[in-house]
Amino acid sequence: FLSCYWSCLVETQLISLRNYNLSMEENKAYNYNPVRSSDPPQSMTMNRFEELDEVVLAQSTSMCFRKSCCRPSINWVLNDSSNYVPGSSPFDLPNVGGWIHEESAFVDRCCWGDIPGCRATKFVQHAGLPPESLQNEDWHCCLIQTNPTSDILHPEDLEQNVIATHEKEWTMPAGCCCCCGTQPYLTTREGSSGKVIGQTIFVCDECLFVPKFHVKDEDGTIKYLLRPDTCCLGGVCVRPRCGGRQGKCCRVPFLIRDPITQIPLYTKGVEDKTSQVTFLWSGLVNEACYKRHAYHIAFPEHATMEDRLTLIGSSLLVDVALYEHDDDKNNSGGG
Repeated sequence: FLSCYWSCLVETQLISLRNYNLSMEENKAYNYNPVRSSDPPQSMTMNRFEELDEVVLAQSTSMCFRKSCCRPSINWVLNDSSNYVPGSSPFDLPNVGGWIHEESAFVDRCCWGDIPGCRATKFVQHAGLPPESLQNEDWHCCLIQTNPTSDILHPEDLEQNVIATHEKEWTMPAGCCCCCGTQPYLTTREGSSGKVIGQTIFVCDECLFVPKFHVKDEDGTIKYLLRPDTCCLGGVCVRPRCGGRQGKCCRVPFLIRDPITQIPLYTKGVEDKTSQVTFLWSGLVNEACYKRHAYHIAFPEHATMEDRLTLIGSSLLVDVALYEHDDDKNNSGGG
């Protein structure tokens, strides 16, 4: 415990000094509004999704000592990907005008929260800045949340500027392929009409050790295949990548592929121009203590706004089905 404490303390001081130096330089190059700014950025409406090539989906809820009956609903913010620094608080990063709150019943979180991809849940995506109350989540680590949503969120916050929802019922865990039709999924709906605009579902096939997802459109047609690169041994294992920047030193990107050819699709966003959902190294404090996750999402060039909203849900499902339960082992590296 003392070792973890001192590691977190040292890392926090280093991050503070590094972020100060970075901010002095980056403020000259970027014109952005942090979450704590009084002037809100342009809200992330459905139409604006067509203008964004990439975002960072960052977990705002700390999971430190929050297990079993103390497990809360997990909330997220959408940040500018060009300024991501490992170890940063999600609320100190440039916000692009979006946040997500989770609605999950106490029984689902308490009984099924440690089993990957099982629990019934609903993620509600909002336009605009996260509410002020969301920044105080870390101070409620010992409270038992009996409501489906975080107790710190006001009722008006939960209904404000909803642009999409991503939800699922109870399913079997990810990788349990003995029961067909019960794999983890998230259905994405428009916020105002409730119309289904897409769905992401975990795929079972002969390569059980390579997690993959089908991303479908509103008609149920498979639009994308979400799958990491595989090793040369017949594609039976995952191949990681190393040498990236800003939290990508060693990662397993889920590349967004054509479902027929399985070729990764082009994006205008990232260095290698490959559309993807990538788990980011979020720094020692966030990984070991706060257990916050972050994902870099690079959208395919020709993705519609409905496709992009569905891919936000895909990223959430990757976390729920593969990465979230690894906090129990103090390892955020994969499913």
